[in-house]
Amino acid sequence: MTRKKKIIRNLIIIIVIYLLPINKTGLYLDPIKAHRDSERSSHYGPSEILHIEDFPRGKYILGKYDKWFSCNTINKKLAIFWTFGSGPGGIENDRAKPMSYSWQGTLEDFILFGIVNDERIEKVELTLHTDEVFSQEEFYDDMFLFVYSRDGGTNNFKYLRGYDKEGSIIFETINPMYID
Repeated sequence: MTRKKKIIRNLIIIIVIYLLPINKTGLYLDPIKAHRDSERSSHYGPSEILHIEDFPRGKYILGKYDKWFSCNTINKKLAIFWTFGSGPGGIENDRAKPMSYSWQGTLEDFILFGIVNDERIEKVELTLHTDEVFSQEEFYDDMFLFVYSRDGGTNNFKYLRGYDKEGSIIFETINPMYID
């Protein structure tokens, strides 16, 4: 074997040995692998991934599993690695309601996600306490996702509404934590 081939072989061996313990540290090279292991560690899933939303520090992964829906956060670390973020545990879909939803906060953002159960709902609208309005008309299968900035304070939403194609409200909820 030539010297060049030995150097290449040794570099490959060193890289493989170096990368073997990465999964034991909670660092992953693939965000989907981190997501799957996150679900496994919570005894949830494997979920059907419906949408992946990139954000500066990682990815939000929307998914469904059996009668639950979830939004898992996977964080980027050290430029090439991925780690678990928020827990992937699902929220049970209450099919008796036109929409089921949940929300969670991070240091920088709020995430509101849910699932549309009433096929008449064509548009979901989120109103923040600042009266800023977000809307979504194209769903990920039947799920939706809103990500909005905390702006250094409590940026809780006021209302979440679902509209039919004529603009009539099919679903409305007022955030109980919102204080006018």
